[in-house]
Amino acid sequence: MSGGAGADAAADYARDGFVVLSQAFSSDLLAKVRDEMERVVAATAAAAGAGDRSNMYFDNDQAAARHEPTGVRCVFRVEDRSAMLRDLLHSDLLLQIVEPLLGDRPVADGVQYIDKPPHASYEFPYHQDNAYQFFEPALSLAATLALDDQAADSGAIELLAGSDRLPILPHQPSGVLGASRGMVDAPDTDRFPPTVPALAAGDLLIHHTNVIHRTGPNRTASHRRNLGFTYHGQSAAQDGEAVAAFARQLAEHEARAGYPG
Repeated sequence: MSGGAGADAAADYARDGFVVLSQAFSSDLLAKVRDEMERVVAATAAAAGAGDRSNMYFDNDQAAARHEPTGVRCVFRVEDRSAMLRDLLHSDLLLQIVEPLLGDRPVADGVQYIDKPPHASYEFPYHQDNAYQFFEPALSLAATLALDDQAADSGAIELLAGSDRLPILPHQPSGVLGASRGMVDAPDTDRFPPTVPALAAGDLLIHHTNVIHRTGPNRTASHRRNLGFTYHGQSAAQDGEAVAAFARQLAEHEARAGYPG
């Protein structure tokens, strides 16, 4: 970011807990990222057919049975599947964007892919990312790259402006694949007004780990694909015991419920 653009972004982020950087990725870089992510998704679907279903979910049982790349809803730990995207996670391009927003030296955590397919009716409920990341202090964020144009009715991300100033509120298992937890109580949308940024492919939406956010159904005939890069500040500590306990609870919940993937 240039100096002026960087100052504006930092001010918006400080006020709302999120900011959109328009066309943060050039068309050439975006095309390369799309191609690589499509390769990763195809390889992930094929590996699932061979029995490796770690860190991924299919959208439904039919997609899982057919190992369809277009039916892959989520891929986590993408950096373990792609040297290119691992390098991008650690690149100056992203580190120089997130450092002034964190106010601390950034430490890269990981990359995740989420695709909300055409006419998907499910919703990701209101949640705070730090309800399962467990950073203290909450110096962490997600930088979400829009791989497709995303209108409000495509299942785009809705954020509650200013809610990053809240502590972590009570959460419970959501029952929605790819969204492990949802808030127990409805948030105060009068105090923290909802905003749904309309993203163009190549835009970067950056939100604080405590910001309450959700996604609605995709009412369009197009895929809504996002690639999220997560970071925390070097002065933030992660509660390892809480992370391990959450991982066990999630595994037990999924084992009881069953899931396509």
